[in-house]
Amino acid sequence: MKDKKLSKNENASFISSELIDENQSRIPEGYEIIKKYPLNPPFSYVDILYNKEKSNYLYFVDELKLNFSELEIFQTLYRLIEESLESPDDSNRNTFDEQLDVVLKENEKLFSNNSNASMEKVKYYLKRDINGFNIIDPLMHDMSIEDVSCSGNQTPIYVWHRNYDSIPTNIQFSSEEKLNSFVSRIVFRAGKHISSAYPISDLALQGNHRISVLYQKEVTPKGTSFTIRKFKEDPYTVIDLIKFGTINLSIAAYLWMLVEAKMSFIIIGSTASGKTTLLNAITGLVHPDYKLFSVEDVAEININHDNWFTLISRSGFGLGGEGEIGMYDLIKAGVRHRPDYLVVGEIRGSEAYVMFQAMATGHGGLCTMHADSLESAVKRLQQKPMDIPPAYISLMNCALVVKRVRESSGQSGRRVMTVSEITGANTSHSAFSWSPRNDHFNEDLRDSTLMKKIAESTGKELSEVLEEHKKRMDILKWMTEQNIRDYKKVSEIVGKYYRDPKSVLVQLGA
Repeated sequence: MKDKKLSKNENASFISSELIDENQSRIPEGYEIIKKYPLNPPFSYVDILYNKEKSNYLYFVDELKLNFSELEIFQTLYRLIEESLESPDDSNRNTFDEQLDVVLKENEKLFSNNSNASMEKVKYYLKRDINGFNIIDPLMHDMSIEDVSCSGNQTPIYVWHRNYDSIPTNIQFSSEEKLNSFVSRIVFRAGKHISSAYPISDLALQGNHRISVLYQKEVTPKGTSFTIRKFKEDPYTVIDLIKFGTINLSIAAYLWMLVEAKMSFIIIGSTASGKTTLLNAITGLVHPDYKLFSVEDVAEININHDNWFTLISRSGFGLGGEGEIGMYDLIKAGVRHRPDYLVVGEIRGSEAYVMFQAMATGHGGLCTMHADSLESAVKRLQQKPMDIPPAYISLMNCALVVKRVRESSGQSGRRVMTVSEITGANTSHSAFSWSPRNDHFNEDLRDSTLMKKIAESTGKELSEVLEEHKKRMDILKWMTEQNIRDYKKVSEIVGKYYRDPKSVLVQLGA
């Protein structure tokens, strides 16, 4: 009887069978649990499974399921919320809870016979499906996940895990209709539009996560697909990158000195190589009195700096694209505010020319670019649509090439392959280079053109500049040993050293 009642419910199209399917919680044959940790306790956990025979991992989400009576409550409340309340305001996380409490209070007689435990389970699924990310919501609670990708319905969703690389999950959209409904809803909540006429969208979600969508079968035979780049609320700092082996103490201290001298940087790498992570970490070394302006397509930069302005481009309206504000316009506007540092999420078009013009007038620049080497990046800069004159190339003082590599443990990691000082359109000095043989960074600072430039501009000897570099290495080493890695705390110590270096050195016992 209950099965018939559920199938006739007018709201059943919104309800996933996964809510009651206990088979979803059964570990597949041949796999064993090697790690388990909470996602959104006590309702969702993850088991990292490993199959020795196949030598592969599986990200297994274990959610507490609803029984049939709880599912009926869920359906009733879902319908009441959809019909009687406005959409939750993403800027206030408590709004949905408040709306849900109002509905429960107004209809308390309907649910008075249900236990608190059952109601808490129902609330979890309501928040997940209405205000959250539906079946992928548990994945969004995992701080170890960088990307969530779906390549069609009835296909496992994949995640990029910081410890296990790309692995499949036990989650999938069971039908094309459910996948299309999920994508349409999540795009609409972000204030954007997607349809057969406009099947490609790239936008920011609640929580500053980034999603790229291909809708239906207009541009992909498999149907709707998406990739979510997760935003990290607690961004990585130079201390984290030192611990990960992405850079070493000497590189971090070197970057710190270049930032103080208002040198310009370009971070080069392929997709998901860690360019934005490295960019964020470098901004944590900026002098607290400097004014920063960041310009992006989608918000990814996260800077702990009081004097920071952030600008986001927007697409136009209608077929003519009226009202479009692109990166070029934003950088032009940003330069007029006289920033000490102009931070650009990624340069790939005419905005690069404006940025180089700004650097020519004394502004510091920090940006990323998709390329696999400094040589290919310089070629891209000099070709359309960027068209940077060869004489301007050296305005970008330092280039860091970052790549994803396979570590000796078998897991992937990120390494800054080279730190190059750009001296001309076709010439550079390699200050640091990574050796894959022993996972070691080779350095050559005695012939560093930028260290010599700092010495000349400050009236010091090169030996004095190198001694200052060593002091900053000591500070970074102390922070690493003390596990001071929070981005606010790191910025606080960096700022204190700028203003009162002796007190920081005394704290170290130096």
